[in-house]
Amino acid sequence: MPKLERIQIELTSRCNERCIHCYIPKNDGNQDMDSGLLWSILDQCWGMGLEQIVFSGGEPMLHPDFWKIIEHEIWNNCKVRVFSNLTLLDDNLADELKKWNVHEVQASLYSVIPAIHDAVTKLPGSCEKTKRGIEMLAGKGVPVFVSCPITKINKGSYPDVLSFARQLKLRSVPGDLIMAQSNRNSGNLEYRLNIVEAMQVIQDVLDNDTAYDAERFSPEYHNPDTIPRCVQNVCESMICINAKGEVVPSPEWHYVLGDLNKQTLKDIWGKSSRLKRVQSISLEDFPKCQSCHNIVFCGMGLGLNANENKVGDPFVIPTHICELAEATRKLVHSHRSKQKETA
Repeated sequence: MPKLERIQIELTSRCNERCIHCYIPKNDGNQDMDSGLLWSILDQCWGMGLEQIVFSGGEPMLHPDFWKIIEHEIWNNCKVRVFSNLTLLDDNLADELKKWNVHEVQASLYSVIPAIHDAVTKLPGSCEKTKRGIEMLAGKGVPVFVSCPITKINKGSYPDVLSFARQLKLRSVPGDLIMAQSNRNSGNLEYRLNIVEAMQVIQDVLDNDTAYDAERFSPEYHNPDTIPRCVQNVCESMICINAKGEVVPSPEWHYVLGDLNKQTLKDIWGKSSRLKRVQSISLEDFPKCQSCHNIVFCGMGLGLNANENKVGDPFVIPTHICELAEATRKLVHSHRSKQKETA
């Protein structure tokens, strides 16, 4: 049995932002994880020797026990990451995050222009609060990763976000592909970039961002023997727990593997037939993908597949993903050819 090394805990489904692209259904945003259950889960994590715990939401700082969680003594032996919009961060909490040696805080900044950022979050003033939170943590030496999910609204803003992060000596990359909500509502996809728009972003990255180019389109990533991310390491060493206490493969994929209100984490990890099935998924479950020229450029994932399928089938790949992979391959190969010609 593989070792459980990492876990992501959704402390609350509540959020003070209403991001237009979010995969969390709007009517699912009003539950905090029960405090008794939360502390039981943390004790179980301690007993299983986890190496990393991620606290997310919703907005995790809305959970009434967030302060106590950060102060928990077990973090001396476990890397803790926090996914937050930082709009609720104050100087005292920033000091606590520094004091307890939080491994990393991840925050999404959609634009340095308030009108654009706030149009994505639907929370007036959120841009300035998030920027201030990032600057505050960076000033105290707390590691921050600045993500920038790209939508139709902020597609021209990500270079300035990357520049903002670099000035603070922080890591930052353009964000992941937007996916439908976990209840299979696809209304948020109206904000997803179409193929032409996505290629414009990738071309810009290839032309101007050598660091991200090397990470995303490295020679190793081109290796056709490499198993794509969509079927690699699914639940191999990590699982997620939503605010209800249900164990799921990933935050966006609401496929329940077990219920911590009724079972222990150890039992779910070791005995869940659903989890074992997910762990067994491989490229062999996608016959057409095995001979696909575009596979190393494919960004599909099991949760993405399920959310964009009417019956939640994770083995049905959305047409958009295949088209995007093909367009990306052609663009990257063309870019590499031009580089060789001018070398």
